[in-house]
Amino acid sequence: MTNAGEPIPDAVVKDLFKPFVRASAKANLQGLGLGLYIASEIAKAHKGTLQVTSTQDETRFTFQMPQQ
Repeated sequence: MTNAGEPIPDAVVKDLFKPFVRASAKANLQGLGLGLYIASEIAKAHKGTLQVTSTQDETRFTFQMPQQ
């Protein structure tokens, strides 16, 4: 999945898959910061990975899991 929003700062990317971490602390955004943590735990449970890259052009989340 990709989007063309503001890039996620490197300081946040390193902790993005930890619980209660949010990419933005803007007041108008809702959420607890658990979605990416839960998604990454599901990926791990299936021996897969969830990764993020964020540049000026796009932010991309990539899920990979091995074939069974």
